Parts: sequence; C-alpha cells; structure tokens
Amino acid sequence: MNQDQITAKLSQINSRGLEASFSLSEAVLENAQKLAELNYAASKDALVNTQDSIQQVLTAKDPKQVTELLSPEVLQAASTQAITYQKKAAKVLRDGSKEFVNVVDASIDQLQDGLQDWINTVTANAPAGSDAFLSSFKTVYGSALQGFEQFRAGSKEAFATAEKTAEQAIETIQGQMIQVKKSSTPASRARKAA
Repeated sequence: MNQDQITAKLSQINSRGLEASFSLSEAVLENAQKLAELNYAASKDALVNTQDSIQQVLTAKDPKQVTELLSPEVLQAASTQAITYQKKAAKVLRDGSKEFVNVVDASIDQLQDGLQDWINTVTANAPAGSDAFLSSFKTVYGSALQGFEQFRAGSKEAFATAEKTAEQAIETIQGQMIQVKKSSTPASRARKAA
C-alpha cells in the first residue's frame, strides 16, 4: 500500500466523522427549535394569564375580591402549568439526549471500524523488519480506541445524570406545590367560615 492509499483511507475516516458532526448538529438544532417553540408557547400563555389577572385586580371593587383572586385554586392552576411546561421541556431534552447518544455511538463505532481497517491495512503492507514499529503503532492506536470507549461511557453517564436531575426537579416542584396546597387549605376554609 502506498502513501496515497493510506491518505485516501484517512480521508474516508475524516469524511465519515464530518457526516456524523453534521447529523449531530442537525439534531441539536431540531431540539433547540423544539425548546424555542415550547418556551414561546409557555411565555405566551403566561403573558395572557398575567394580563387577565391584572385586569381582574384592576376591576375589583374591594380587597376581598382581590384576595379571592389569589386563592389556592388559582395558585394551583399556575403551578400545574409550570409543572406541565417542565415535563414537556424535560421530554424534549430526554429525547434529544437519546438521539445524541445514538449519534455518538454510531460515530464511535464507525470511527473505530475505520481506524481498525486502516491499522490492518498499514500493518499488512508494512515492510519486513518493521515489527517493533508496528507493535508500538498498534499500541498507540489501541489506546486511542480505548479512549473512544471511555468517551462513549462518559457521555452516556452524563446524559443519564442530566435526565435524572430533570426528573428530580419535577418531583421537587410537585412536592412543593402539594405542600403549598396543604398549607393554604386551612386558611381558605377559615376565610369561607368567616
């Protein structure tokens, strides 16, 4: 095998890596667009609800009406909207993470196969007496291939941790909303009794 053939194999490996980068970029942009649309819808809903609430407060005839506007039921509805938004955002992030991990896995597999093929080609066509060089060459590239496996494991762990953190955040918010509802229930009963 001559230098041109070795260079051509390396060029193939690089072009596959570039294709994987484009796939990854597309996935990132799609998920960013989904999050932007989700944020736009949530912001729009929050703005409409805020405008309605302000209008109701401004048209209230006495303080009792204003207090009723801040009832636990109204606050519960707002917290339910926040939880729904967070669940949707977590789903987009979770789906994006899975897609990212799949692209990384496929890219690593493809790169490893390409490098292994290249190493096999170089070593099969090496001149006689280059055994020591070939041994160190295989060791260096073997270490590189192990590094890819470590990167794969690390990326999977990072995304699993991010997903777990998002789920814990949702659970925390839901727990806080339950506590707010429990603590406000006796107060609302006292107001109704008065």
